[in-house]
Amino acid sequence: MLKVLFFCGILTVSMSVDLKSEGAAMDITTKKGRRGRKDIDRIIVEKGRRGDFSPLQPDHYHSFYEIFYLWSGSCRFLLKDTVYQMESGDLVFIAPGELHHSLYSAGEVCEIVMIYFKEEYLHLSDWSADSLTSISGQGLQLHSFMGSVPTVYQEYLRSLLTRMLTENSRFDQYSEHFERCYLEELLLMLMRHSVMNEKEPDLLNSRDADILLATKYIYNNFRKPLTLEEVSSVASLSPTYFSKKFKLITGMGFKEYLNYVRLKHAQTALLTTNSSITDIALEYGFNDSNYFKDLFKKVYGKSPREYRKNPD
Repeated sequence: MLKVLFFCGILTVSMSVDLKSEGAAMDITTKKGRRGRKDIDRIIVEKGRRGDFSPLQPDHYHSFYEIFYLWSGSCRFLLKDTVYQMESGDLVFIAPGELHHSLYSAGEVCEIVMIYFKEEYLHLSDWSADSLTSISGQGLQLHSFMGSVPTVYQEYLRSLLTRMLTENSRFDQYSEHFERCYLEELLLMLMRHSVMNEKEPDLLNSRDADILLATKYIYNNFRKPLTLEEVSSVASLSPTYFSKKFKLITGMGFKEYLNYVRLKHAQTALLTTNSSITDIALEYGFNDSNYFKDLFKKVYGKSPREYRKNPD
């Protein structure tokens, strides 16, 4: 079981991204199909089964919060720049705009529960809002984290998730209110257990530590003109073998991952600085501003200029 300190209340800048990616995934039981949801208009709760050594939804991003709970089985999970090994009972809290996906071993069948929501759907009571925001002081802008609720509380957590699933499938005039109450209860439960775990997360096993070194190196050096040869040398692997292993572990290619990191930072700069689009492109690792503009529009559906004027 993954042991982790619950990191709640750490402020992050959260943005929406929807990069296209390679690879196939088994379809989830959702009307939106395997590419995932572009947006939501209420709290969504889903349960499904996964396997086939492929990402659930390859390297995806979205503009809302997600809670991913592994009901049974085991899988790998990429969250930002780190790959984790998840076991039954582990949970991931994913902030808007954060890169993530799950990867399953051949023959391994997992059951998962996913909850999607936006802050405005909660309508928290004054007391609950104070409890959830007391650490950050910035509203419900929680940092992504991965962890495991103590075993003694797993039955309680699963009962809560089952009630949420029931209301989501029933969805009568009362369901929306019940879902908000249950989600608030779940978030407060995670806050309560933030002081009950003292160990850092268990990372992917040591045989894959080379890829972890590479993803962290990319995160720390994305402004530089990184090459496949340079990053593969950090991992002490040949470029060819590194490319194959990087794709296997992270679910995406080296260049695709590098572009994700650069775009995410450039996206934030568009909304928080007055720098020109060309300066932003150069600042965040793109040596060709036209390439940056084309890639940005492909990913976000808008040019950088349009996005700066209307990010919604």
